Amino acid sequence: MVGENLKKLSGGILLFTALVFFSFAQGLVDRVVASVNGDPILESDVKLGMLFYNTTDRREVISRLVDVWLINQFLQGKGVGVQEELLDQALIKIAQANNMSLERLQNELQKEGLTLRDLKEFLRKELLFSQGIYAVLLREVNVSALDLELEKLKRGQVEVKRLVEVLVVDKKDGERLMRALEKTKDLRELAKTLGLEVETLLVKKGELVESLDKEVWNAKVGDLVFGEDKEHVYVAKVLEVKEEYKGKPLEELKEELLEKKLEERKKELLQNLRKRSFIRIMG
Repeated sequence: MVGENLKKLSGGILLFTALVFFSFAQGLVDRVVASVNGDPILESDVKLGMLFYNTTDRREVISRLVDVWLINQFLQGKGVGVQEELLDQALIKIAQANNMSLERLQNELQKEGLTLRDLKEFLRKELLFSQGIYAVLLREVNVSALDLELEKLKRGQVEVKRLVEVLVVDKKDGERLMRALEKTKDLRELAKTLGLEVETLLVKKGELVESLDKEVWNAKVGDLVFGEDKEHVYVAKVLEVKEEYKGKPLEELKEELLEKKLEERKKELLQNLRKRSFIRIMG
């Protein structure tokens, strides 16, 4: 089915690869069923839309085709088109996906009152709508470093840690610590004076002694903070705040965000084009 069977061809363009042929009781009369700024949408376009979008809902198909026509008009004004050889290759791919030769595909289309030319022109418009538009929108849409950071936070995939130096002093040496602090606030000098060692730890919130943990997570980088329990006094200095990303690779996340932004921009563009356009639905 078209829409369920998409294959990626050379050049990275997605093309429909299978058609669903419905049986129509009446022969095709190629009348105008709608117009977009004077450009007609024909009954043959609706028929092809039903085949490609795998639906017999005329209203749904015509609404989609109006959007396709609007985007095509927009792109024509910017000189964007589809190469003929790409369209010829697409026809061959569609025939192959349906286990047909081009001649047999043409015969099947003729049973529906359609031609290969009708299919080729439909493909041209559909490709511009589904792929070509992004060549233009990419000039105005990007994913910034801030976008990535916000998305990581929104997904809860960033773990914040703090790199700290900690000096643990026995409470019986509390007075010695106070005297040493009057001379220096350098943690390593304090340790040397007290004959102790400084530990360097990378910690998450809640991993330190409660009184110290609260001070460390309220402190700025470079601050000296204190905590204590029944047996010890703790002196700590915050060296660095680190963020560890636990989600999907950043390039993959960036690609996902870009696709989302492009779709949002395309939707916004279509809304504006509809407001500025004369659209007439006849049937």
